[in-house]
Amino acid sequence: MHRNNYFRVLALLLLLVALATAALPVYANLLDEKRQEQAELEERLARERSNLTQQKNRKAELEEELAQLDRRLEQLRAELARLVREIGSTAQEIAVTETELAAAEEQFAYQDGLFKRRLRAVYEQGYVTYLEVLLNASSFSDFLTRLNSLRLIAANDLRLIDEIRAERERIQALKDSLEQKKNRLEGMRRDTLAYEAEVERTVSTRERKMAELQDEIARQEKQIRDLEKQAAELDKTIQELLRKDGVFAGLRAPVFWPVASPWHFTSGFGWRNNPTRPGYAEWHAGIDLATYGRANKVFAADHGVVIFSGIWRWDAAHGSVHVNLAPAYDAWRTDLIWYGSYIMIDHGKNQVTVYAHLSSRAVAKGDTVSRGQHIANVGTTGNSTGYHLHFEVRDYNLPPYYPYGSPDYRQNPREYLPPF
Repeated sequence: MHRNNYFRVLALLLLLVALATAALPVYANLLDEKRQEQAELEERLARERSNLTQQKNRKAELEEELAQLDRRLEQLRAELARLVREIGSTAQEIAVTETELAAAEEQFAYQDGLFKRRLRAVYEQGYVTYLEVLLNASSFSDFLTRLNSLRLIAANDLRLIDEIRAERERIQALKDSLEQKKNRLEGMRRDTLAYEAEVERTVSTRERKMAELQDEIARQEKQIRDLEKQAAELDKTIQELLRKDGVFAGLRAPVFWPVASPWHFTSGFGWRNNPTRPGYAEWHAGIDLATYGRANKVFAADHGVVIFSGIWRWDAAHGSVHVNLAPAYDAWRTDLIWYGSYIMIDHGKNQVTVYAHLSSRAVAKGDTVSRGQHIANVGTTGNSTGYHLHFEVRDYNLPPYYPYGSPDYRQNPREYLPPF
C-alpha cells in the first residue's frame, strides 16, 4: 500500500517536472517574442519621433517664411500707396502745367497776331508811312529819329514773340516730362500690383502647406501616443514574464567590467546631441566606452542566459529587422542600423544587459554565460562613429524614465559598475 502511494507521488512529481520542462521553452519563446516586439516598437517610436521633430522644424521654417512674406506684403502695399499718391500729385502738376501752357499759347497767338497785323500795315502802307514821316519831320534828324523808333517797335515785337515761344516750349517740355513720369509711375504701379499678386499666391500656397503640415503633426503625435501606450503595456507584459524567471540571481553590484583595456569614456547616460545627426537631441540610455580603434574583448557583466545574439539590419522588403544568428564576425556588414551587431543577456530578477555595435559575437541565443566570460569584441557596426561598446542595463525593478512620454526601464549603468 505504502509502496503504491510512493510510486503515485513519484509519478506525479515526474509529471509536474515534465510539464514545467515542457513549459520552459514556451515561456522563453514568449519572452523572446515580447523583447523582439519591444525592440521593434522602440525603433518605430524613435523613427516617428525623429519624423515629428523634422515636421516641427519644417513648421518653424514655414512660419518664418510666412512672417517674411507678410512683411514683404506690407512693404509692397506701402509702396503701392506711395505710388498712388505720387501719381495723383503728378496728375495735378500736369493739370496746372496744361493751364499754364494754354495761357502761353493764347498769349503767343495774341502777340503773334498783333505783330503780323503791324507788319501787314507796314507792308500795305509802308511807302506812305515813310513819306509821311519825311513830310512831317521837322528836320532830317527828326526823320531818322522817327524811323529808328519804328524799327525799335518792330524789334521789340520780335523779341517778345521769341520769349513767348521759348516759354511755350519750356512749358511743353515740362508737360512732356510730367507725362513720362506719370507713365513710368503707372508702369511701376502695375509691376507692384503683379508682384503683390504673386506674393499673395505664394502666401496662399504656404498657408495650405502649413495646414497640411499641422494635420500631419497632429496625426504623428496621436500615433506616438498610441505607440507609447502599446510600449507601456508591453513593458508590463515583459515584467510579468521576468518575474516568473528564477533561474539566475540577477546582477550583483558591482558587475564585471564589460570591456578590456585600453578604453576611455565618451558618452554618458541621459540627453545628448546625436553624434550621427548633429543638431538633434536624443535620449542616450546607456554609456559608451571607446577603445582607440581596437576590437577589445567584451565580457558578460554577470551570470545569465543569452536571449539575443545577432544583428539589427535594414531589409528592403520588411524594413527594420532583428535577426538571431550563430556566433560570427559582423564587421563586414554594411546593412546594419541602430545597435548593429549586439547581444542581450537575461540575468534573472527582471534585469537584462545589452552590448551593442560589436564587430564579432562569441555566443548564441540560449547560451548560458558566466560572470566575466568573453562574449564578443568591440566594433563600430550600426549607427556608430567609431570603435566603442554601447553598454545598457535594463532593470525592471526600478521606476522607469520617461524621456519621450513612454516608460523606459534602461537605467544608468554607472550605478551597477565599479567606480571609474
